[in-house]
Amino acid sequence: MDDLDSFDWQILSLMEIDARRTGQQLSEAVGLSPAACLRRLQRLRKIGAIEREVAVINPAYRRKGTQIIVLLTIERHNLKRIEILMKRFGTHPDVERVWSVTGNDDIVLFLNCESMEAFSDFADAYLFEPPVEGFLSLVVLKELTRDIPRHAGQAG
Repeated sequence: MDDLDSFDWQILSLMEIDARRTGQQLSEAVGLSPAACLRRLQRLRKIGAIEREVAVINPAYRRKGTQIIVLLTIERHNLKRIEILMKRFGTHPDVERVWSVTGNDDIVLFLNCESMEAFSDFADAYLFEPPVEGFLSLVVLKELTRDIPRHAGQAG
């Protein structure tokens, strides 16, 4: 992995909030020339520091549905099975995010299902068979999103 300096971290933090920033806007924020900012941005993309750029959809325009967070426990916390399940869940259209986590649970899913009935169908198909040992589902009632850069405290 290439070393990142404080300018790189600042650019990453800014791009994480708004990936449509121009070289001029980055320049004004970090104190480098627009051309230098764009060169750094190209390098960050090339080395994989920026994996992809996506659109954050306003919740008012998102596919309406029931958002559910599911905590999964896998038999014997088997790493190979966890990887296989993560890939399997990652291809399901209702699964928006998949994380492998530490603690009592092994996998966290974020689902956006059409309805609770659709989630019930998902659970019947995927969550009651080995290697899933158990699960806990949490239905999202309200969502608050904030534009806070995750790397804001990291510099140099």
